[in-house]
Amino acid sequence: MPQNIVWTAYEHAHTDKGSDWFWAFGIVAVSCAIVAVLFKNFLFALLILIGAFTLSLLSSKPPQKRTFTLTPRGLMIDDALYPYEMLAAFWIQDRDTDHAQLIIDARRFMTPHIISPLENVDVEAVHEYLTAYLPEEEIFEPLGQRILEKFGI
Repeated sequence: MPQNIVWTAYEHAHTDKGSDWFWAFGIVAVSCAIVAVLFKNFLFALLILIGAFTLSLLSSKPPQKRTFTLTPRGLMIDDALYPYEMLAAFWIQDRDTDHAQLIIDARRFMTPHIISPLENVDVEAVHEYLTAYLPEEEIFEPLGQRILEKFGI
């Protein structure tokens, strides 16, 4: 078994958005805020507008390329180490295709799943390496993340 397995991948798939996308997103957000105001829920209207502004800022910038490293101590993403003791299980989704993804259950509140595209790396080597440290359980990509990807956010 190799000492380390290293690969690089983007944080998420990026789709270029034209001005039409931003206009449609803004119209939907303002409409939802107006409905909230009509129901006299001003705080919710403000929350919708702030959230829409934040999402539009995040979706306009391209994703960063990250370096993923499997080591005997844990998974490293750039300089952050996730020890195997903090990780519950792993699953490789679409293992037999060119779009394989590594999904790790991280047992953390703010980052419950770590998801990495397996690009330019031997998927079978990653699978063999991780089975020595973590149990393999079928884990699905969270519904919220799939919805955001469909909308290109």
